[in-house]
Amino acid sequence: MTESADPTVTRPVPRTREQLDAERHALRVVQRRVAAVGFFAVTIHGVLGCIGLGFVFEGQGRHSDAILITIMSGVIAAITYSGVRVILQRPLWSPVWILLAALPTAFALGRLLVG
Repeated sequence: MTESADPTVTRPVPRTREQLDAERHALRVVQRRVAAVGFFAVTIHGVLGCIGLGFVFEGQGRHSDAILITIMSGVIAAITYSGVRVILQRPLWSPVWILLAALPTAFALGRLLVG
């Protein structure tokens, strides 16, 4: 028996070194992004947990402890911001992202100090 030539079957086209390098680079970018999302997802819980604990302390009448633990959430937010920027291999200076990272802590401190 002879094999019939099926026009729907295609053979893999050999890729050039440039194409392989581009694919490896794209894979590394995706790996860094996935790692950054995972790191952010884990560490943001520390930021929000400290803020929540600050409000619990405030409800117990422990105002100074509430302020301190809320400031600690800012430290964790700074670590989270820096870690994500390093994982993504981006420069640390980014005013918009710095403000966004500081927003939860600033909001919580505002509520504790004013309200």
